Amino acid sequence: MVAVSFRNVSKVFETKAGSITALDDVSAEVPAGSIFGVVGTSGAGKSTLLRTVNGLEKPTSGVVQVLGKEVTKLNGSDLRGLRREVSMVFQHFNLLNSQSVAHNVGLPLVLAGTPRAQVKKRVAEVLAMVGLDTRAENTPKQLSGGQRQRVGIARALVTNPKILICDEPTSALDPITTNQILDLLLKVNSELGITVLIITHQMSVVSRIADHIAVMEHGRVIENGDVAQVFAHPQQELTRQFVETVVPQKLPLAIEQEVRSGKFDRVIRAIHNGGAARDLISDFANQGIQASLLHASDAALRRQSVGTVVIGLSAQNASLIDASLAHLSHRPGLEVEDVN
Repeated sequence: MVAVSFRNVSKVFETKAGSITALDDVSAEVPAGSIFGVVGTSGAGKSTLLRTVNGLEKPTSGVVQVLGKEVTKLNGSDLRGLRREVSMVFQHFNLLNSQSVAHNVGLPLVLAGTPRAQVKKRVAEVLAMVGLDTRAENTPKQLSGGQRQRVGIARALVTNPKILICDEPTSALDPITTNQILDLLLKVNSELGITVLIITHQMSVVSRIADHIAVMEHGRVIENGDVAQVFAHPQQELTRQFVETVVPQKLPLAIEQEVRSGKFDRVIRAIHNGGAARDLISDFANQGIQASLLHASDAALRRQSVGTVVIGLSAQNASLIDASLAHLSHRPGLEVEDVN
């Protein structure tokens, strides 16, 4: 099933300086129950795309369908109902600093006219889930940045949404706190079955928690697919640059010099996922080939790993290497290329 569908979505802003195209014929589908990452540089159109999901932005053309409903055809109570099912977590928390944590979290229910007893019960539930049940009476200014983001997530969860939209939720946080927030989003997705749509400029965030990824550039989706497939075989230059930040392909200078030294009969790079390269060294040894591991880079994705290994090969007979590499070309999850 599909939670969100973008079909040929474009958004043009008219300014005094002229027209600005924020979205340019975007098409993508977000599977229900998944974590879908949208990555791109600043100004790529990521935030504009997300704002079309809950109707905060209206596309100039194209169709945005959310939970089976075409967003642009909703108004009044129907749109408010959709926004209770589609909650948002913001980059800079957007909390009322003069009010308690409990008040901030319960505010969406209060505004919806929910009875006070139900509000209190639900607020306690979500604060316990995000690990802040002892901080209900604190104000946001008494909390750390990571704790304030947890309050933001609790507030987004209080209405029992089906979709959680996260707009750069970790960009203002340190690496340790970022990991804690990502763990919480994984928990929300796996335990509650909530579809998470997260935008970020950090490929490491997508690699850690996402099932699917869309890469945006200049308002267009230039690459879209399963995270492991995109990481193992990026097709576009921008995607390759993003992947490089998590799984480096460029060899250190000392290794490059060793590759060019001529000490090996052949140097290969094996791109692997799902542990397909685990036994490569022993496989070569069993066939009478000396294999030296020169460089390795690996990323643990949400459901599997992907990475590269660079291996120097030597054998008394070059045909042994040719035959071994021909055999490896049929191994699932493994792609081998020569290193120049």
